[in-house]
Amino acid sequence: MRGVLSGGNLAVLVALMGTPFMPDLRGAVLFLEDIGEDPYKIDRLLCQLRLGGVFDDIAGVLLGSFTDADMPDEVLADYFGDLGIPVLAGWPSGHTTPNLPLPIGVAVTLDPVERTLRA
Repeated sequence: MRGVLSGGNLAVLVALMGTPFMPDLRGAVLFLEDIGEDPYKIDRLLCQLRLGGVFDDIAGVLLGSFTDADMPDEVLADYFGDLGIPVLAGWPSGHTTPNLPLPIGVAVTLDPVERTLRA
């Protein structure tokens, strides 16, 4: 799946909703990560994105690290398991080590089967 890589910290992205600074995510590969948010908070943040229509037009999802709290694996599976788009979870980016740099704003190809992201 190909699309422009966009997104970043989940809490910050949700805070941008309704402002002129919210990125246009139509056709994007959405990268999400967070630090210190318990699963119930991740659920609330993802619900806000879903209710805001963000998941309606994205091309794929790249999930980075969710650290310093209980792992939200079940919550992430609930939101992204049935979207019908490619999802690659466990990417080593975010607030973790290693923290691979990502080419935000660049067209990328996401392949969850091969577990690759190519610019």
